[in-house]
Order: sequence, then structure tokens, then C-alpha cells
Amino acid sequence: MPTKWMKWMRETGQLKVHNMGGAWTSSVDAAIATFNNLGFNVKLVPEKEKRSAQIVVKLSTGAETFEQNGDKIIVNFPADQMHGRASTVQHPRLKEIYFAGVFLPGKVQNLTARQKEALIVHELIHACGLDGGLPNGTQDPKMDHDDVGIMAAKMVAYDNGLLELLPEKDAKPMTPVRVGAQTRSLMNMIWSGAN
Repeated sequence: MPTKWMKWMRETGQLKVHNMGGAWTSSVDAAIATFNNLGFNVKLVPEKEKRSAQIVVKLSTGAETFEQNGDKIIVNFPADQMHGRASTVQHPRLKEIYFAGVFLPGKVQNLTARQKEALIVHELIHACGLDGGLPNGTQDPKMDHDDVGIMAAKMVAYDNGLLELLPEKDAKPMTPVRVGAQTRSLMNMIWSGAN
């Protein structure tokens, strides 16, 4: 189940992203541009000041505590594997997101620029609300994945890109990124303005 961002942020149709990608900085920039070309009702806007960002993208060692404007995000994931981690912070009463962190696997070896870009786009979509949110405010990380496209739960490295573990016939490795119907529907549901 997706989680909506705060109403005033949905009304703007954009989220500010601060890039702390380190060695992945250019891949983060490419992923933002790719995300913005996917036709969602939300655009990502680069933000130079960390404190002004609604999403911070950071190269991670896998276990850390990240603080932003008094909020803490604690992550612990295997940073030597080909996946990242997106974590959202919700308003305690409204159960709507007002901040997200995207953590990239800083210990993984030999990823191509295309693989990094696809991995980052996947995590940015999680950060934009496909966070596995449940009605009680908790999260189930298995939720909000798709069978097709960039939000496939499992992907493999193939021909210097990423491909769904069980791809459709004639599917090509991403990038370019493709989005499944379920992902598009969920993103449009949560980013359709002030609803």
C-alpha cells in the first residue's frame, strides 16, 4: 500500500532532492533526470542545501543513523549487494510522509553506470511513496513492488543493465527504464494533487 506525502507537497507536484551520492553522484543526477521522464505526477528537483531537501540520497555503508532537521532514520542493510534502501518519515498523526532518505550500497563492486541509475530510480520511487506503508503506520518492505519494470522485487545484472528476474518476452535490460502498469497506477494515485 503506498503512503501519500503531505498535502502541501502533493499540491506542488515536486520534491527537492539533495545528492550526497559520493562516487555515485553522477548516477544520482542521471537517475533524477530519468525519473522525471517517466511521466509521473511528481518531479524531482535538485536541492543544494541538505536542510531544505525532502529527499536525501546518500552513499551508505549499510548500517547508520541519519539525522535531518531533528528526525532520525536508522538503516541496516547489506551494502555489498545490488540494492539500496529507501526509508520514509511520516507525520505521527496524519500518517503522511514529509521526509525520505535513499541509501545506496557503498560496498558493492563493479556496477555499471546503467545498473546504478536503475537501482537509484527504483529507490526514488520507494521514497516517493511506494514504501510498503500499511494503514497502521508501519511498513512491509515486500509491498509496492511490481512484476514488470523498474519496481520488480528482484532484478539481475544483465548486459551492463538490470533485468527483472522473470522478464517478459523480449524485455531489454534497463536503462532505459520501463514502468509496469501497477507502479504507474500507484504513483498516479498518490501524486494526483491535493486528494
